[in-house]
Amino acid sequence: MQKIHELWKNSIILIEERIMEKIDLFFEKLNNIIPGRIFGLLSITIGILGDIIAYLMFPGYNLLKMAVSDLCLGPGGIFFNIGNTFSGIFALIFVNTLIRTFNKEYINIKLRKIGIICANISCISFIFLGLFCGSNIIIQYIHGTAAIISWTFGYSYLTFYNILMLKDNNYSNKLAIFGFIITIPLVLLMAFFFLSYIPVLRDFLLDMLAPLEWFNTISIIIWYFSVSTYMIFKKF
Repeated sequence: MQKIHELWKNSIILIEERIMEKIDLFFEKLNNIIPGRIFGLLSITIGILGDIIAYLMFPGYNLLKMAVSDLCLGPGGIFFNIGNTFSGIFALIFVNTLIRTFNKEYINIKLRKIGIICANISCISFIFLGLFCGSNIIIQYIHGTAAIISWTFGYSYLTFYNILMLKDNNYSNKLAIFGFIITIPLVLLMAFFFLSYIPVLRDFLLDMLAPLEWFNTISIIIWYFSVSTYMIFKKF
């Protein structure tokens, strides 16, 4: 029985290694065509453009009272959806590029593996936020579920990536510390969201969720911009 367990474990490890090798090869080829470091800037640029167009076409939209995703319900909702979808795709390429810039001599392999898994799940869920956003109840359910998954794994991968930056001499400690600060509004957003289901706290927290979500969005944009420009400057 123990031999079967060991054989099964070794098989899983071998499959994981082969999958990681194929993913590494894919992004290595892609990076030879288009430097992966610029996808961080592309991600936030397309996302911001989609938000701005959707906002300008949405009369009466209130930043302090309406969620970010409410932009998809306005006349320019299609621009929000397209912006979110492609922002997530570009972010997916960026986080996979970023993880490969860390020097393997300084970092823990398991930490790296967990970090990239969390990053991929978060970015793919973010893509779903753009693909599924609307007034239909089923679409709203999918959107809400994707948001929770994206937030949870987003906090996880940002934390892991910042730890890897601290361990890697090629990266500035200030950039990593700034990254940890960026995760604070995300943690608050998740905490307030779940606590809002408590009746006595609901009205108070719901009023805070919209501005906090916008603050969190801006914080993530700043992090992507900072890391991407750092990579471009250092030519990683």
